[in-house]
Amino acid sequence: MTMSKLSKLINLYKRGKKISCITAYDASMSKYLDSLGVDIILVGDSLGQVIKGEKTTHGVTLDEIEYHARCVRLGLKTSVLMVDLPKNSYDTKLKAYKNSYKFISTSLADLIKIEIGINNFDIAKYLIEKNIPLCAHIGLLPQTIKSRSGFRKYGRSKNEAEQLYDLAITLDKLGAKVILAECLENSLAKKISQNCSAPVIGIGSGRGIDGQVAVIYDLLGISFNKIDAFFINDKKLLDKQITKFRKKLK
Repeated sequence: MTMSKLSKLINLYKRGKKISCITAYDASMSKYLDSLGVDIILVGDSLGQVIKGEKTTHGVTLDEIEYHARCVRLGLKTSVLMVDLPKNSYDTKLKAYKNSYKFISTSLADLIKIEIGINNFDIAKYLIEKNIPLCAHIGLLPQTIKSRSGFRKYGRSKNEAEQLYDLAITLDKLGAKVILAECLENSLAKKISQNCSAPVIGIGSGRGIDGQVAVIYDLLGISFNKIDAFFINDKKLLDKQITKFRKKLK
């Protein structure tokens, strides 16, 4: 049942469908997004910033991800549920598999997302070999960033671009179900998309790829922290509804 939804989405992608992925952290929002036909609902470690009000994603725990995944699952009928493994929850092969399997086996996730660089490529390879449906997050890796200087476009230098391209192609050939490219140079992201069989969805990596990822509070224009520049948001409708409600009280 879990894989059939994912397989259906992959088949639609192969026929040219662009993939939409939006975060949700509760049953009401997931039900709403599902009703609108959003393809993937992500329970992301972004909840550390938009729900908990923290500066980074680093403090999010596996228990918190599980709690929100349980809430979100209740609202879904057709959307694929993707779940982040938070920082320090997949730093060994056995830990990564144990935590991934927990979500997949209990239907709390259809896709597991982890941040992948050269240093932990072996973790991703192991999970794929163990038949964990994996979304491979490459480029800007928020769980590893220690300062604002890390928030930049990746793949500007020839060497870095080649490393990221080779990483994506290798992950695709191994069997990653989805590639998530965050803040890659637009031309690099497009090249990866054109040469991968798996869909490549992006955050701040241009429009020339197979889909886009957005944090729901960024789309609404009400994130606790600064909203990334590549999001176009308009909270006028939300403002109007709240103002209308308050006026009714007078």
